[in-house]
Formats: sequence, C-alpha cells, structure tokens
Amino acid sequence: MKRILVTIYFLVSAVIYVVIMGALVLFLGWILRFFIGEHKARRFVLKQVKLFGKNTFRFMFCRVIAEGLENYKPDTNYIVTPNHQSLMDIPLILGYIDPLPMVAKKELAWVPGVSWYVKFLKGVFLDRKNPAEGAQVIKKIMKLLKDGESFLIFPEGTRSEDGSVREFKTAVFKVAKKLNVKVLPVSIWGTMFLVPKKSLILNPGTVLMKVHPPIDPAQFENEVELAKAVENIVRAGVEELRSSHRG
Repeated sequence: MKRILVTIYFLVSAVIYVVIMGALVLFLGWILRFFIGEHKARRFVLKQVKLFGKNTFRFMFCRVIAEGLENYKPDTNYIVTPNHQSLMDIPLILGYIDPLPMVAKKELAWVPGVSWYVKFLKGVFLDRKNPAEGAQVIKKIMKLLKDGESFLIFPEGTRSEDGSVREFKTAVFKVAKKLNVKVLPVSIWGTMFLVPKKSLILNPGTVLMKVHPPIDPAQFENEVELAKAVENIVRAGVEELRSSHRG
C-alpha cells in the first residue's frame, strides 16, 4: 500500500511539475530574454531543469549518492555515456551532472512537458523502427558537438533488465574520434529498482552514480577500441557501486 501511495503522489507531482510548472518556466524564459538577454534567460531555464532532476528523486523519497562530479567541467563539451537501467537515469543526469541534449524515443515527441524540454535542450527524437533515421541523428549530434554542446547518449541502446552493462554500440564513439570530443563515462546503480521495467509501481530506495575521469579518444586506434574501453570503465564502476550498496 505504501508503494502505491508513493506512486500516486509521485505521478500527481510529476504532472503538476513537468506540465504546469514546465510550461510556466518556459514561458518565463521566453519573457526574460527580452529583458536580460537570450543567454541569461536560457541559463534561468536550465537551472530550473537541473532543479527538476534533483526534485524528481525527492518526490520519490529516494536518496542519491553521487561521486566524481568534479570530473565534469561545464565549460568543456563531452559525449556523456552512462549505462542505462531505468527511465530515472535521465533526471539523474539532468539533476546531478547537467541538463544536456539527448536522443529521445520518437514517442516522447507527443508527451506534453517532456517533449518541450527535449526540444529546449536541443535534443533529437529517434524512431527506432526506422533505421534510416540513425544517420540523420548522428549528423545532428555532430552539429551540436561542433557548436560546443555536450551530448548525453546511452550507448547500450536500451535499458538493462537486470542492471548488468550490455555491449556499447560504436556509432557515437566514431563521432568522438572524428571530432576529437572527450567521452565522459558514468556508472549508475539502483535506478532499475525505483521503476522496474514493465512496472508502473515505484519502489523508493537509494541511487548511486559515479562520474569517471574523461577519456581522450585520441588515445585509441579506432571507435571499437574506444567503445570497449569506455564500456569496461562503466561496467567496473557499476560493479563497484553494486558492491558498496550491498555493504
């Protein structure tokens, strides 16, 4: 019963916060650009997005333990590559690292609130059923990186059902090599317990995240070696977090 009540509370809070407050924040950001300039107005909205990411876990009565945050430098652009356990991985990154553009499922383009912010963050939508879209998405990612933006992508391509790290796909690492953009590995443990796959009932608990030192793609011969190195770092970090959580 407690989990059901927490779920109802969270869903009501999410609708109010994401849809109603989200619309208000974006509207205020649009108004503020006429008074304080577009750059400062955007910073205001991004600050609210970061707050939303952290509040998501507060609304769920969850504890977040994040380490290695000093490895992320806001004035440097990265390809941020976490493992993927749950939908909660996204607000975790937005709240505790930075609001970053990302690849989102095409279906989310029709969800009020979520779609607005994906677009505001310069994210891109991908239809997984249409392989031809992949090339266009890569081009958009490359343009953002060339413009100095960082980008969030989950190299496994889908969520892990048991929390184990799957093989990293190499496409985004090819981009890192080509543009010489640093890769920021991130290990996540615990989000899969909060919102289990194929379940709507929330399960409050502790989430652990470790941000590793950035990886220079120039140190690797090709994208395959780079992808494997980053995958190994993330996997080792996940195992470390899992062991510490058990302890």
